[in-house]
Amino acid sequence: MSQHRAHRRARRVIAQIGSGALLVAGAAVIATTSAPPIAHAAAQSISTTTNITDGSGFCVNPDGTGDTDDPTNCNAYALKTDVWLSNLPHTLGEGDYFFAVNVPGTQSTPNDGDPGLLSSDSRADRTFHVAADGTITTAGPHPVSFDDFRIQMAPFDDTTNGGGVYNASVCELPSPDPTAPVSGDDCTHDSFKVLQDDPPPVADPLTVTKTAEGSYDNKYTWLVEKSVDDSTLSGVSGSVTAYYTINLSHDGGDISGAAITGSVTVTNPNPVAAVADITDTFSEPGIVCTLTGAGDDIEVAPGDTVLPFSCDVAADAVPADGLTNTVTVEWDVQLLGEAVLDAGSATDTTDPIVITENAIDECADLTDTYAGDLGTYCAGEAPVTIQYTRDFDLVDPGCVVYPNTASFVTNDNAVVGEDSQDVEVCKTPLNTGAHTIGGWTNKNGQGLITNGTSTGTTCNSGTYLRTFAPFQDLSATANCAAVAKYVSTVIGKATASSMIPMLKAQMLATALSVYFTADANSTLATQKYIPNTNLGDIEIDLTMIKGRDVGAAFGGADSLTVSQMLTFAASQYVSASSWYGTSKPVQADAKDAFDAINNNAVFAP
Repeated sequence: MSQHRAHRRARRVIAQIGSGALLVAGAAVIATTSAPPIAHAAAQSISTTTNITDGSGFCVNPDGTGDTDDPTNCNAYALKTDVWLSNLPHTLGEGDYFFAVNVPGTQSTPNDGDPGLLSSDSRADRTFHVAADGTITTAGPHPVSFDDFRIQMAPFDDTTNGGGVYNASVCELPSPDPTAPVSGDDCTHDSFKVLQDDPPPVADPLTVTKTAEGSYDNKYTWLVEKSVDDSTLSGVSGSVTAYYTINLSHDGGDISGAAITGSVTVTNPNPVAAVADITDTFSEPGIVCTLTGAGDDIEVAPGDTVLPFSCDVAADAVPADGLTNTVTVEWDVQLLGEAVLDAGSATDTTDPIVITENAIDECADLTDTYAGDLGTYCAGEAPVTIQYTRDFDLVDPGCVVYPNTASFVTNDNAVVGEDSQDVEVCKTPLNTGAHTIGGWTNKNGQGLITNGTSTGTTCNSGTYLRTFAPFQDLSATANCAAVAKYVSTVIGKATASSMIPMLKAQMLATALSVYFTADANSTLATQKYIPNTNLGDIEIDLTMIKGRDVGAAFGGADSLTVSQMLTFAASQYVSASSWYGTSKPVQADAKDAFDAINNNAVFAP
């Protein structure tokens, strides 16, 4: 509270208990403080006021400024003892004077015994002297304010005026006879009103309550990572399996926006607005909040006045056991309508305020484009690791890239994060172990045939080749050198423009590979050139030969073993000019099938 306000409150407390400690009654009382020099003739009208020096008296209706602290021209009072004359040194010249209280309309006869005179003591008791320096002395019992040159006018009788109005007059004493009658026309006057002789009713005191709560934001950031054990998978048939891993984690949170918020409710139970000081303090001196509408001399309307408040704080600045917040409302004595509000105060202290966490994006929903919904996970849990497998069927030859994404969505801000992991899945051609037509005409292929096994002088590979109709033009007793020459001759006649010779050459190369990869015919020397893959037993997907279905050349089958393909193709041979009839498309399908086998470009079904 300011020094001025403390002084003002002290004065009003004295007024409430009826203090007269600063008033001196009796003859020859002198105001000890000089006023400014004054003129020797009346310059202004007198006025009435309260005695603000010691706070005695209360102005019911202050002047137009609304200030009840020093009402220089108050015209309504609660009690007769509240009425004092003021402005005397400035209004009156040096001389001797008396004052009188009259019923309005009778102020022209302010003399003792005149009709309408209400002052109940004698003129002699109401005389006073104004010196040249402005000091005032009195000859009677009326108190004088030491520093404001004011004189209390009571006692006087009740007015007969219906509005409760009184008239105050100050007249110069006649000379040489100070008891001679005077005319009110030679006096200066002022009117005032006294509400009643008894003290006014007491207004109800103000009350105050406060609510407060603290919080801070803690925003979590999430991260998802997806990986696979092998991002490139391949196989010749069936399926391959990928092993995926998803890791979901979060940080410790980013703290911000620590604040204390709440409201103060000041309740004025009276029907008239009151004026009060509203202050707010925390138990921790470093925390200062803004209470909207607080301060000195706040007008508090009837009913509840709610003042919001907020303050930014550091979350770590709040004691572990919380802090308290106290609001104080103080007011001076004041008139509320016809009731007097005594000076007083009201306080309210909150329970300990704890700064609580407001978790943002505390939880995240995890999903996967393949595995689907993987659950909801929240802060405080350990990092999440999820593993699953996915099988890829090897259907179409070649490679296919399968994208896969793991993602999360947070619960508050709908923040989305994701991580993708592609897997390339390839269906690879079969390793048939076969050789191309060129491989059988070079020195390695020719040497393999020439050095092959024989039964007597007859080459066993030739005997095998003669089991197929297209190769029965080979001598039944040909030795291995003759077989090698036969192979070279057949392949040498194959050209791109000659369909049947090319079909015969491709089938011949396939048949030789089947023969030399059979267990009975596979020797260590053979395996150096042709792996022991038992080519005849390998099943071939006939729907995927050079990107098309060649099943029409093999009885409409979707797949056959290589040996079955050789047998069926041989069954369609009639002569060197009639194989599969004269259908070149079917001949081309058969030729391409054996060519694909010889080039290791066939696939398992």
